[in-house]
Amino acid sequence: MTASDLHTRAMLVSLRISAWSARKYDRKVSQETATAHNTTIEAGRYNKCLLPGDAASYKALTSYIANLRVIHYSQTLAWSDDGWRLLPVKNFQAYTDMVRNAQHEFNRRLAEFAADYPQLREDARAKLNGMYSDADYPTDIRGKYDFSVEYSPVPAGTDFRVTLAAEEIESIAARTEQRVSEAFKDAQGDAVKRLFEVVSKMQGKLSQPEAIFRDSLIENARELCDVLTRLNLTDDPKLETLRRQTELLAQSEPQLLRDNPDVRASVAIEAQSILEAMAATYGAFA
Repeated sequence: MTASDLHTRAMLVSLRISAWSARKYDRKVSQETATAHNTTIEAGRYNKCLLPGDAASYKALTSYIANLRVIHYSQTLAWSDDGWRLLPVKNFQAYTDMVRNAQHEFNRRLAEFAADYPQLREDARAKLNGMYSDADYPTDIRGKYDFSVEYSPVPAGTDFRVTLAAEEIESIAARTEQRVSEAFKDAQGDAVKRLFEVVSKMQGKLSQPEAIFRDSLIENARELCDVLTRLNLTDDPKLETLRRQTELLAQSEPQLLRDNPDVRASVAIEAQSILEAMAATYGAFA
């Protein structure tokens, strides 16, 4: 695969979500606690929970945001440590559909929380008593939340335009292309590792006749097999073969695996065969 092939197969994507933590460090209470225990304020920090424990709309919004990050990671591949992920072109439509639906759901849950916020604040006043402070609460709670997605092309050495000697520009371009090539290899490795992990979990549970497992053990395998049809960045035929084999195993219904020891044992053996094939093809996994 040439460098130009790499740049046309994927793009970079960054999910940006900001949210209110509903917690606040209280220096005064921290000092009072330290004094009561004859120690210094450096010994501990007191962080106030600014909403009552039964703030359902806030919890629902917070939970949804956490789940959005999980979905974002599941639909993309590893790229860098600064928030950018690799999005294969084959998965662009599915990803943008997810983002569009997520934006609507995010706005709906935020609206519910914003409507509840004044009453939740009053409930917190009674709960916190002397620790309550108006200054801890944003007047515009919606302004504390944001949801956005940014896209960017994969860096290319040919995009480096500065006034330098030709040999310097060529050297920088070559290093850029090398880093991109290595990052693509890591991204493809991320897809392989995900498959290994989901099959390993299946094999680990199903090989133990008495082990209890949730339906998600099989459902997660099905979901991964679906998304891997679009995350196989280099169209690796070996990975596709292993994905199809896993997809066949994941067709087994969870309850059947619980009820039928023979089917359970057979699926566990097949899962072990897939793991061995992956290790032989891609090497050992951590």
